[in-house]
Amino acid sequence: MSKASWGWNSSLEKEYESRRTEGLEAGRITREVRHLYTVAAEDSSGSEETLRGEVSGAFQYKAAGPADYPAIGDWVLFRRASEDRIVIEGLLPRWSSFSRKAAGDRTDEQILAANIDIIYLVFGINGGRNFTSGGLERYMTLAWESGATPVVVLNKADLCSVEEKESAVLKAENAAPGVEIHLVSAVSGEGLTELTDHLKPGMTIGLTGPSGVGKSTIINALAGEALQKTTSQREGDLRGRHTTTHKEMFRLESGVILIDTPGLKEVQLWADGDSLAETFQDITEIAEGCRFRDCSHQGEPGCAVQNALAAGELEHRRYENYLELQKELKYLQARQESSAARVEREKWKHVAQYVKSEFYSGRRKR
Repeated sequence: MSKASWGWNSSLEKEYESRRTEGLEAGRITREVRHLYTVAAEDSSGSEETLRGEVSGAFQYKAAGPADYPAIGDWVLFRRASEDRIVIEGLLPRWSSFSRKAAGDRTDEQILAANIDIIYLVFGINGGRNFTSGGLERYMTLAWESGATPVVVLNKADLCSVEEKESAVLKAENAAPGVEIHLVSAVSGEGLTELTDHLKPGMTIGLTGPSGVGKSTIINALAGEALQKTTSQREGDLRGRHTTTHKEMFRLESGVILIDTPGLKEVQLWADGDSLAETFQDITEIAEGCRFRDCSHQGEPGCAVQNALAAGELEHRRYENYLELQKELKYLQARQESSAARVEREKWKHVAQYVKSEFYSGRRKR
């Protein structure tokens, strides 16, 4: 099996050509644990091999933040340090990246998966807080920002009545209008064929969602073997619950590539207004009828959105969540601008210190 089986294509080959002369090889990150990477590559005969390594010191020096480091799914450029150890020197351009704001006070992008074609947003529909309309809208905003095509996967259908399944699908349709929705059970196999029958070899699928929704069980069911460990719960509870603690990529016999990411307990937005508008296309279309172009939809005269609310054409819950996510994105943008300004100040501070040290060093030599 060659790099092509991990998604290598002509566009990547073209990007790689300019770096080949530097003696660098290319491979894909298939596993990442605390900046220790497993890479799928080719040996001199064109056969697949698995290598392990870290980024170089020069790479670390150039990285401005966490998003500049390799992520699961990235294509990297490396040198061989030994028979099975490598040093990663750079990245090939990403065509998509599913990200969130990193936890904590810092305004940093955390990339959960890179170079994915489709992102499965997986939710468990057997009760509890794993599936809410507001939660789906938040994930949808991240998905549209990623550049990948979102697909909603409602898992654990085997634990629900017909009425509960119909209700879950209706809720998903209202929160993600126009997006493909699949009702599945990783335990019984319901809906899995329809989920994957249009996928082609070399396509990369990312799976994300709250903790305990059955992403790993879905991967095992699609693979026909236990690629990921799961732990059974009591009957009627979260069957097959498992919390992934690291990111890993799997290649199925069909040639489809799956990326399992840790279950998310906290989903902070990393997106912009365009992605929010994509998630709330219905509100965006209604807002085109507002009298004022900069209408905030919160009381201005001639507001088409307020008229739609009054007429029952727009759900109040969806409208309120739209305003909440919009507020969160504005705050994120302000933090990003402040952080960028701080980085710029620090850069010039270091430049000034360097110039000063060189100046005094030159004077001492005289």
